[in-house]
Amino acid sequence: MTPGLKKIVLLAILAVVVFLANARSVVEWLDQAGVIVWAQHVRSEYVTGTAITVILAMLFLLGGPPIIARCARIFRRCPVCGQKSLSEGRYCGACGRRSPHG
Repeated sequence: MTPGLKKIVLLAILAVVVFLANARSVVEWLDQAGVIVWAQHVRSEYVTGTAITVILAMLFLLGGPPIIARCARIFRRCPVCGQKSLSEGRYCGACGRRSPHG
């Protein structure tokens, strides 16, 4: 794991911890602002089962490549030594073999 990726993971964990620590105050603030009542009204009035089914069907039929395929392109594995790599390099950093992807 690169130092930059470690920093990003650490910042994400820190943000989650801070959010969870303040979750109650955020919910109270949203309730005072009337956002929760408005969201319940929108859900009951506009988000029906049929609407959700149509939206999911459109996303399935008209969407681009699935998320799993995108993630598979990000993480590469050397066919010789099995080392994982995040880089787009032409050679494996562990064994030096030329990557078939590059």
